[in-house]
Amino acid sequence: QLARWARDRGGKGDPQQGRPRPDSRQWAEAPRPAAGGPALTLRNPVFAAERELLKLALQRPELVSPAFDAYGVDEFTAPPYAAVRQAVAEAGGAEYGLSDPQEYLVRVREAAPDDTVRAMVTELAVEPILRRTVDETYAGTVLVQIRRRAVERRIRDIQSQLTRLAAGGDPARLAAVQNELWVLQQYDQTLRERGAEAL
Repeated sequence: QLARWARDRGGKGDPQQGRPRPDSRQWAEAPRPAAGGPALTLRNPVFAAERELLKLALQRPELVSPAFDAYGVDEFTAPPYAAVRQAVAEAGGAEYGLSDPQEYLVRVREAAPDDTVRAMVTELAVEPILRRTVDETYAGTVLVQIRRRAVERRIRDIQSQLTRLAAGGDPARLAAVQNELWVLQQYDQTLRERGAEAL
């Protein structure tokens, strides 16, 4: 993930520099996420944020493109939402919606793997966005929420690796993991301080 975030931002290993350079084709060969999973509830802030970002991507792609197209399927923790994210990518990404909004939604539905995901695409395309004033500031806030949670999950994974490596792992590997942890922590701090400008 860290390498992908750095690459998408146009950096050379430092996720604090550059801007996203999305290419929706990168998802063409990715395995489709299963649409099943835990019951989705808006009381779960993680699922609610993922749902809101997908609504923005479908209804107001001009507010989230091109940053959204650099988000991986793995940044969506609810399997049905990951499946919708995959369908958006296979339809050409949110950037496609800038030129032809109607055709964009048709393409996303056609890219959905089954009727369940197609129904969810339709639902997200018409469900009201939670804010009365929907602008770049709000869209940026939602984008940052999703990215920071992905970074925080990766940090927890790295910390678990460090615990295991400290018990007798390879010193070179330990140093590499420690460096990755430091870079992730710096990226998280930058996202917290600069918001969407850091994406």
